[in-house]
Amino acid sequence: MLSPLIFSFNLATGHSPLGTEKTMKYGAHVFLWQDRYDDSALLHMLDDAEAWGLSFLEVAIGDDIHFNASKLGDEADMRGLELVFSPGGAWPMECDISLANASDPHPAVQWHRRAIEQAGRAGAVAYTGAIYGHPGAVRRQRPDDDEPKRIAEALNLLAEDAADAGMQLVLEPMSHFRTHVANTPQQVNHLIRLADHENLFSLFDTYHLVTEVTDFAAAFEEMRPHLWGLHACENNRGAPGTGLLPWQSLFTAMTAANWQGYIGFESYNSTWRDGNFALERGMFHNVCPDAESFIRQSMSFVEAGLSTI
Repeated sequence: MLSPLIFSFNLATGHSPLGTEKTMKYGAHVFLWQDRYDDSALLHMLDDAEAWGLSFLEVAIGDDIHFNASKLGDEADMRGLELVFSPGGAWPMECDISLANASDPHPAVQWHRRAIEQAGRAGAVAYTGAIYGHPGAVRRQRPDDDEPKRIAEALNLLAEDAADAGMQLVLEPMSHFRTHVANTPQQVNHLIRLADHENLFSLFDTYHLVTEVTDFAAAFEEMRPHLWGLHACENNRGAPGTGLLPWQSLFTAMTAANWQGYIGFESYNSTWRDGNFALERGMFHNVCPDAESFIRQSMSFVEAGLSTI
């Protein structure tokens, strides 16, 4: 299996996604700043990320989000920053690899391939998310017998595409309020085994897993063989340390394993567009009034928690 922290130089783009050293890398999702961004707004976020000591920026993409991916990659390189791409904008519900569809390739495979191509132009190190299905698609019935095979075959194709583009394909289990496909570490590991590709990894999202597991340390250990990184935020999408999550047990497990990887801070800016952005995303608390305070508070808490074990 490929190391989740070792990449080769991306000949297609000229970007070098990662060094070979294993270190903890802290980053932030663009939605901590805003949605509806363009080249100029993304450059501002890169400047902030560099100034605040981050290692990477996670960029949400979709059919309604338009920017120059190659330029973004060049600008990130100049600042010593890495990029992670993930679906987050307009994503048609029919572009869901868990759905039966006679088309070959599946419309969802085509959609994700375009996203991976865009991420490749930026030299992104990973394409991550609920790629096995679609957030918001929850079928409250037993899946048809072919669903796991259908998902696994599509993931294998996309993992190969991602490898060709010099990045890793990373699956994020989400809560049962958002998907029926992969809610737990066991379920995402099962998909990775079925897909049988060395370029498939997983992401531990603390917000989603708090509704699905009762032991964060055990969940971390379950995911560790394929674990690429974490999304760190609270049960109410606030900054880590301000809510109910069992951070101490997670930090203890991470430290005991000497785990190094990507830790991304994620929420929705709750004042952007007069607060309407967060409301549209179903977040009704003012827990992220500005990106800088959220990121600085989050990174301080996590670094302190890991250093005092």
